[in-house]
Amino acid sequence: MGFKLVFLFSCLVAAVSAQTYRVCVSTAVSSSTCQSISRDDSQVTCQRVESRVDCALKLAAGQADLGYFSEEETLLLSQQQPNDNRVLATVRDESKLDPYAFETVAVVPANHTRGLDGLSGGVYCHPGLDESDLRWSPRVLKNLEQLAARTDRCPEANTAGKTAEELEVETLSKYFSSGCRPGAWSNNVTVDTDLKSRYPSLCSRCGPDSGCSRYTIDMGVSIANVRNDNRHIQALECLRTNANASSAVAYVAWQHVVEYFTIRNPQDSPSFAVLCPNGTLASLTTAVLSNTISPCAFIRQPWGAIVANTNNAAALLTSLKTWWPAGSSPATGWQSTLFSVVTGGSSSARVVFQDSPISLLNYTSAIRTISNIDSTASCMPARRWCTISTLEQTKCNWVRVSAHTLGVQPSIACQQRNSVLECLNDIKDDRADFISAPSNYGYLARQHYKLTPVKLVQNSPDDASRVAAFVKESAVISSNVTRYENLRGKNACFPEYGGLAYMSFVRVGQERGVLSSSECDYAAAVGEFFGGACAPGAIDASHALSESSSFNSSVLCSSCRTSVNINGNNSTCAWDYTNMYFGNNGTLACLNDPNNDVAFLNTRSMATHLTSLGLQATQFRALCRNNSLAATTGISIDDNCLLAYVVDAEIVTRRNDPQYNSLNTLLDSLDTYFGYNAASGNQLINLEIFSPFNENKNLLFKDSTIGLTEASLSSSHEPARNYIELFRHLQACTGTAPPIAGLANRSFYSIVTLLTMAIMTRFVIY
Repeated sequence: MGFKLVFLFSCLVAAVSAQTYRVCVSTAVSSSTCQSISRDDSQVTCQRVESRVDCALKLAAGQADLGYFSEEETLLLSQQQPNDNRVLATVRDESKLDPYAFETVAVVPANHTRGLDGLSGGVYCHPGLDESDLRWSPRVLKNLEQLAARTDRCPEANTAGKTAEELEVETLSKYFSSGCRPGAWSNNVTVDTDLKSRYPSLCSRCGPDSGCSRYTIDMGVSIANVRNDNRHIQALECLRTNANASSAVAYVAWQHVVEYFTIRNPQDSPSFAVLCPNGTLASLTTAVLSNTISPCAFIRQPWGAIVANTNNAAALLTSLKTWWPAGSSPATGWQSTLFSVVTGGSSSARVVFQDSPISLLNYTSAIRTISNIDSTASCMPARRWCTISTLEQTKCNWVRVSAHTLGVQPSIACQQRNSVLECLNDIKDDRADFISAPSNYGYLARQHYKLTPVKLVQNSPDDASRVAAFVKESAVISSNVTRYENLRGKNACFPEYGGLAYMSFVRVGQERGVLSSSECDYAAAVGEFFGGACAPGAIDASHALSESSSFNSSVLCSSCRTSVNINGNNSTCAWDYTNMYFGNNGTLACLNDPNNDVAFLNTRSMATHLTSLGLQATQFRALCRNNSLAATTGISIDDNCLLAYVVDAEIVTRRNDPQYNSLNTLLDSLDTYFGYNAASGNQLINLEIFSPFNENKNLLFKDSTIGLTEASLSSSHEPARNYIELFRHLQACTGTAPPIAGLANRSFYSIVTLLTMAIMTRFVIY
């Protein structure tokens, strides 16, 4: 009996020791690195994830076992998954093994009085909104401002036409007499330029020719072990040189206060103190400055953490302590490779283990908490993002809480509907505010739903929409169809009524003079030119191109067909796949009908559609935008032959929405913090809004999106400029130019004012 127990115990130990753990790694980690992690007697394999948020979802679902999360991500998970996973250890730097990643403090002259209220009318010295040294989020960067100046409260009830940043800076300029708050005040360049031109007092203490982008004050001689170019050191120097003002404050990291007053300016430490959130002062004595922990802080930041699936947390903690007994990387072996992958590859990284696994909520709440998003004060109403599925709603909620964790304003609300058209209708009726809609709905959004673009997406060249016109080679030979004029009275095929292909023909028809440029009823313009057509949805109320049109649109459905005859009738105008000629593949089938002559469609996947229909590319020839035939048959055509080369999606909102500008800058912030503008490894929260989410594609944005750009002819993205150009005639007919023109018009004034300000700052006395 005893032998059997020993045998069973040995088998159990062997089974446990043989368990394989899955560690989250980004798609950027090489296969060879993953192979190194799994070699020899390793118990670890790679689990590929799109982002660290995806890792958190897989940990909670039991599809992964181990992952690393940044400082801000631990705060996000404490809200989204407070008890789902467990913290095993923190990742610190061997030069800074303090209990906190950083502490923010307010340093004031030692004779300061009246607590936070006493800062009113004083000089404000800030390390900068673009300072990345300590990875401060906007919420951290602006914490003192909110507590002292109450920038989270609106100075006036009317916020129409303003941005969250404008309200914030307006309040600050009234609260502080002057200061230096360098860096970008808004992630929208036009808004940033405008604000700095209107509120120069918050740049006046940065130094000559600073442009409010950095400090240029005289830092004096260099001191060993203190960087004169460190923004926190510069902010403290700004404080020291303005200490004789009625009031002054520097909002900086405690570690740099210690450097400044123990190494650089030790003689000045008695003249300054730390202002505590409760209004008391803590003198900068030798004992206080020798402590790695501040006497009081506005924010204390938890370290980034190694987190495990709850079921395997205890076993993994034991294993990690065995693999990394000193909390540092072993010299060689798979354990070393694993350490490098988990801790980010820094040679100075040190792992500090927990005594036992702890929930994310318990880990962060002892250090820092984030207020509930629904009870947080804000100057701006939340912007309502319309989603079209449960999966989109889930991703939207993660974006919402991630943005709230970082302190991005205005906040986001997520509202689920059943389709893009339902969302467009809700936005029109002020029940939602925005959605990223396929550009194929661009005309419907503008004409039927009275919407306007607030941003356009950017696509890589291969993912932009390419629209072309194709005629049958047989028609070229037998009917002499060589120009757009020759198409009059012929039968045309479109993927959908009012879609990109439809609009592209309207624009080219106007350019070539075959359609009247004075005709604003595009149904009549196209229907009267062709003898017949299939434009699915032409008689559907949701696709109505002109509510005042008296034109009988049924001619635009005369060539459509269903797959099944009903009482001898196979006519249809449905805008779904019950219509044989709906969509791009349907348009090619339509063109193959002997009765039809020309097709307008997106060239993407044409080869696949031709194969599925048993057609040959040589049966067709492109009719180019310049009114010439392509030199050869086939579907491979030069971009110059295209009717349109445009983006595949746009973000739309209501025309004349008073919160248009605040939504515009919110989207810039989302692009900055969660788009491809930030390298994955450097994001404060690694949630990629343009990428698949939890292995589900095309949620909130198409995966083809690489960024956002202004809905303007001045955009630096060619497909975006082309897309705006596509609707210029419609805007002339309806008088509905995008409101972004209002922001753009500010830029000239702003640039002139900035130049003036740059000249004037030479005469400011510091």
